[in-house]
Amino acid sequence: MTRVLASLTLCLAACASGGAGRESNPWEELGRGDQSGPVFHLGGTVRHVDLEGGLFVIDAADGTRYVPTNLPPAYQLDGLPLEAEARRRDDMASIAMVAPLVELVRVRKAPPGNPSGAAWLLGTIWRLENLAGTAVLDSVSATLEFPSEGQTAGTASCNRFTGPVTMAGTAITFGPQAVTRMACREAIMSQESAYLEALGKAERFRVEGPILYIYSAGREEPLRFIRR
Repeated sequence: MTRVLASLTLCLAACASGGAGRESNPWEELGRGDQSGPVFHLGGTVRHVDLEGGLFVIDAADGTRYVPTNLPPAYQLDGLPLEAEARRRDDMASIAMVAPLVELVRVRKAPPGNPSGAAWLLGTIWRLENLAGTAVLDSVSATLEFPSEGQTAGTASCNRFTGPVTMAGTAITFGPQAVTRMACREAIMSQESAYLEALGKAERFRVEGPILYIYSAGREEPLRFIRR
């Protein structure tokens, strides 16, 4: 009897762990299509537009509208929140040119519980290209990462940083960041200080294709990143 109970316990544990490993909100792969352009993360809401017989578009939270060329029927629901990996198709034309055309590489319904705006930044890494109007040092890589929900990380220029981030809609706020204590030359440390200060004053963001803009209080121009 003891052996039977032990075997049953192991079986139940194995089944439970197997179920836990399955993704509850899996992606639907749609193929790689033409593969001629960069793929970017797109999150937003499906909308039905009553134009030229009607068509479905995706309104991103940053205000950009896209017309998907291959939106599956299961996602053609007005008001449906989703996220997708997409590719611009500027080489194609549509009868109803209401927005840029995109080809979806994969798609899924937006994960439940994620604040709007946060879902499609999860797991992405960005490289700083412009620091609110100031060019960044060519020899230095400053980055911004979103490794998990509510967490950010990256390279400030010399040191690594990590800490909390809050996103809702297009609003973004970075909490106190823990920073390593390496020393680099003065120009690099100056850029690092300015970068961390700008993140600390961040108010909103927008994603435009492979570009991420973060707007900080007191700065006329945004931080500009390109997706890695």
